[in-house]
Amino acid sequence: MFRGETISGADPALSAGVSFDTQSGFFVGASATLALDPNSPRVSAMVQYAGFAKRRGPVTLELGLIHRSYHTIVDTEYRREFFEGFIGAAVGGVRARFYASPDYLRDGRATYYVEVNAPLLRHEKWQLDGHAGLSLIPYEKETRRSGLRYYRDWRLTLSRPVGPLYLSLGVNGTNYPVYSDTGRGRVFGSVAYAF
Repeated sequence: MFRGETISGADPALSAGVSFDTQSGFFVGASATLALDPNSPRVSAMVQYAGFAKRRGPVTLELGLIHRSYHTIVDTEYRREFFEGFIGAAVGGVRARFYASPDYLRDGRATYYVEVNAPLLRHEKWQLDGHAGLSLIPYEKETRRSGLRYYRDWRLTLSRPVGPLYLSLGVNGTNYPVYSDTGRGRVFGSVAYAF
């Protein structure tokens, strides 16, 4: 799932990622997602990122760059492959990031995205996490309007560890779909293993 949408066309998906963090605060990583359509399996997403994080008292500040590539897109105003720079801050379990992209739109105008992720509830091994995002997109050139349009996305995820696995069940949605044909809420589940 990405910003309220499925990036695998609602097919089951298998994701793998690798990351590396240094004591100095530099981090780098990459991930790939394979959509498991029985008739046409495909790589539905590839992401590479690098950045730097620094702790200042209880606050962690970060700065970085992400390259994203997606197989399917339904809104042709947007590119399937684009870069985003980001700055962020985290306090405890709450993390906020601001992204800027120079090439998300095909016409070359900059777009922006703001997100907040936070733990909402913890009980023994269970945890409920929330996500709220806001996309800021220029109006179509044909309208001759200045300023930015605002689109929302959201996610709630209930998760817990089970032995070496991390199980999650959630629901999310958006009011402006780009990668799927509808912005209605979707239920999703995942099983993760870290090593």
